Amino acid sequence: MIREYLKDLLVEYAIGITATIVLVIGLFLAMDYAFSLPTVVESYNGGHCEEVLNYPGIVFNTESNYSCENLPAKFNHVWAE
Repeated sequence: MIREYLKDLLVEYAIGITATIVLVIGLFLAMDYAFSLPTVVESYNGGHCEEVLNYPGIVFNTESNYSCENLPAKFNHVWAE
């Protein structure tokens, strides 16, 4: 009786710990992707690109250096004067 209870308790703890680890890894990957997106600085007056700021990521480390001529598909947008 007690042995089965402890076995069930151990299984529940193992499932909980596994789910927590999966959630933490997913959160880390989402944050790494969001923080590694490049920033495109555009002129407020002319609307043209002034510079592109590239940020390295841990997992999503984009080796390509984006520039105003080579804009990324997804980026953070910042207006400048």
